[in-house]
Amino acid sequence: MKLLVFEYATASGIEDPEIFLEGRSMLEALLADFRDFEIEFLLSEKFSDIEIQSNCRPTIITGSLREWLRENLHRFDACIFIAAEEDMELYKLTELVEDSGVLLLGSGSEAVRICSDKRMTYRVLKGAVPLIKTYERDDPGELPSKVLIKPADGVACQGIRILEPGNLPEIPENMIIQEFVEGESVSVSLLSDGKRALPLSLNRQNIIIRGDSLEYDGGVTPVDHRMMDDAFRVARRAVESIEGLRGYVGVDMILADKPYVVEINSRITTPYIGLRRISEGNLGHMVLQSVMGELPERVKFNGTAYFRKGPRGMLVDIRRGTEPGN
Repeated sequence: MKLLVFEYATASGIEDPEIFLEGRSMLEALLADFRDFEIEFLLSEKFSDIEIQSNCRPTIITGSLREWLRENLHRFDACIFIAAEEDMELYKLTELVEDSGVLLLGSGSEAVRICSDKRMTYRVLKGAVPLIKTYERDDPGELPSKVLIKPADGVACQGIRILEPGNLPEIPENMIIQEFVEGESVSVSLLSDGKRALPLSLNRQNIIIRGDSLEYDGGVTPVDHRMMDDAFRVARRAVESIEGLRGYVGVDMILADKPYVVEINSRITTPYIGLRRISEGNLGHMVLQSVMGELPERVKFNGTAYFRKGPRGMLVDIRRGTEPGN
């Protein structure tokens, strides 16, 4: 199988340090997991002097990433890529790959479209899983004592602010208002075949509150928790409620009086870089098998992965033979 691999920021030349660090690490993780395939991966000429850990050399993109894809996708049997939901980039690229007829090792475009807009996600999941109360931007009604405002297509805590109702600014059209729920920030990693989902791990998210804003700084995977079974059940139901979610999927949650779904990431997420290091099987190959309709019976992890931002990417510390952190 000839496989195309790319990460949107590094392939299109986006010079955003926050996005670059995680994107680079996830790209390297995919390249390592698919090293026994015939791989080609993409890198913008802006980053041609950046070392990417891989056993193959990059193809340097000198112009538009989309134009390159339109002209060259036909040369490949399959494609796996990483992109953020912001500005619907993940959806647009998914559509482009689908239109080429190349096998996409990820979610279908309609599922990606739903998950890329938090308003749409909440409409689809309403009544299926516990959701954080969301208010209308133009007529919110009576608000709780503390709320979050955040972009409907935001990622990794970017653009989120914690405010009291009396301090609410004019809310732009692309923002949503939600109740601020006190609890533990976690995510659930799953594999899905488009209809059925298999929870893999509960992941703790390290969220730093700075004034009225939030910052994501890595996490720990897998972790044990008294609400883990409930979190797995809710995450599975959320993913199975949106047909077409395939491969690796992440569900962000708040564990409070019960697990609340925050959002669904229809793509590879940061815990992947830790999970692949402690998985007793090749996680990338499991993603491929899931897309082809074959979910594993279970996935076993040996140890715990701690990951955080470093100067060149995400730093991962593996602790073997330890019980998952509480």
